[in-house]
Amino acid sequence: MDPRSARLYAALAEAYSESVPYYNSPANGMPSAKQAALKALELDPNLANAHATLGDIHLLFDWDWMAAESEYRRALETNPNSPQAQLGYTSYLSTVGRHDEAISHAEIVNRVDPLALDSRNEALWAYYFSGRLQETIEQARKAIELEPEAGLPYAMLALAAADLGQRAEAVRVAEKAAQSAESVKNDVCANNCSPTVLATAASALARAGQHDRAKQVLDHALELAKTRYVCRFLIAAAYTDLGETERAFDSLDLAFRQRST
Repeated sequence: MDPRSARLYAALAEAYSESVPYYNSPANGMPSAKQAALKALELDPNLANAHATLGDIHLLFDWDWMAAESEYRRALETNPNSPQAQLGYTSYLSTVGRHDEAISHAEIVNRVDPLALDSRNEALWAYYFSGRLQETIEQARKAIELEPEAGLPYAMLALAAADLGQRAEAVRVAEKAAQSAESVKNDVCANNCSPTVLATAASALARAGQHDRAKQVLDHALELAKTRYVCRFLIAAAYTDLGETERAFDSLDLAFRQRST
């Protein structure tokens, strides 16, 4: 209806990109996202959200760190308060090990859009991979305050608690994450029962010494894989925590083909 609208192409690119990794594999979703983002920038080279989405594509699909940073910087030059650009840049900085910078940009996202649960969920990974486990727990609790039924903050809280040796707390919270997912039927599976939540909860349970329960939760995630995309990198991580090395390598091989991140 409006083929000359750069904003519509940018929105289409964002829609494709946002389907990854919860509903679609990068290998399936990102080429369409890239095509739409490039069309948006052809029509309007100064569109910040299109640059941010293209940065996501370079980071999560092309695995081209320099190109990703260039696009995020271009987006932030155009709109420094763009939550999408700040969050994408956070992920980039975390990926290349610049953790202090990643956290500073995550804090900007929280200030600019303090009620955005999705942004807080994504930022949790930056806190966790930086090794700031207590801050991960604090940020997860803030996300839970915003949405008490959201599954991922519970799973991330459990993972950090397990790494801190707080086994009882890790098991309690991991069960909260897993049970919220398992209580939803597969055909109406919402974000609460994302396989990401289940795989992360399984890792936390395994690290807390609950291997049998961890296997049950992981099996549920694999059951979902029969009908929808499941990030095999996280499945591999759970297998590693369970000590099942060969299965972990098999999952990593599939993760590489899916361009899992």
